Amino acid sequence: MKIVTMFAKNLMTAFLICGFISVSKVAWADEDPKAPPDAQPEEQTWEQWFIRSNVAASKWFDGAAEGLDIFLVGKKLTTKKNESFFRIENATTASEGQSINNSSSFVVNPRLPNLEEYWHLKFTTYDEQQEGRNAKNDYLRQNERTRNYGASVGLFKKLGSVRTAFQPRVEIANPLRVSHSLTFESVAESKNYYINPKIEFYANAGKGTGIFQALNFNFYLSKIYTLTLINQGDYQDFLHLYTVTNGISVGQSLNERTALAYNLFFVTMNKPSYILENYNFSIACSQLVYKRVLDFAIIPNVDFAYGNGFKPLAGLTVAFNLNF
Repeated sequence: MKIVTMFAKNLMTAFLICGFISVSKVAWADEDPKAPPDAQPEEQTWEQWFIRSNVAASKWFDGAAEGLDIFLVGKKLTTKKNESFFRIENATTASEGQSINNSSSFVVNPRLPNLEEYWHLKFTTYDEQQEGRNAKNDYLRQNERTRNYGASVGLFKKLGSVRTAFQPRVEIANPLRVSHSLTFESVAESKNYYINPKIEFYANAGKGTGIFQALNFNFYLSKIYTLTLINQGDYQDFLHLYTVTNGISVGQSLNERTALAYNLFFVTMNKPSYILENYNFSIACSQLVYKRVLDFAIIPNVDFAYGNGFKPLAGLTVAFNLNF
């Protein structure tokens, strides 16, 4: 474990040094010693300061990722845009009969496009594959995202119209844990709809092996409304647990920055027998404050759980996302 910790520290040090050098080069290149002195800047509003600070932080992070990318590979192999990002997430959830919960999390995703010419390498603070097996997380997050630091190596291949992906992931823990995911996915698309079938075979160090399958339908009803039918199932062999999620989501676009979504989900499980575990109705109002910078969502919902005799329990989720 000491070796892993030392390697992580060295990698982070190289990341910071390469980023500093990359940003410094850009800064020195932009300076002209013969240029007249800059005019006294006008007093800026807090909004201008916020946007400029975000842009500066984004440039530093992109420069650090690009510097580390070239440092590891030795040369530039691609002209692809670096899509690295750093996101701060904050969510406040309240449910009837329970205390208010506020949680913050960080998502750091330094993309290395030159290194990914050899293999697709990604560092994340959570297991993306595991997150994707719960459809409700995309519409209504009621629990804090499980923190799981690790790196995944993705091998992708398209077989006709079927996309295949093999993604082993190393989780930083004591001892180290390795998970595997083999996915087959396809998309049948037309002018007014598309269908997305998917099957995934996975092995998780903590939960054992499992099979996940999904068959989702998306319909473009008009320029304003969309309809999504969600059908997903997840079987965990170690627990002999089969969880099925069926749902419907109607999306409404109010303008370029504001959207509403009306969601209804049903969750069934096979323990103690195959019964309805709970169903939930929610209305999500999403607002994009600044494009690719700041957005928030307010999601009132009503939950009906088997454990509570399907008694309606009101809840509210308020989420903020700050992107760099």
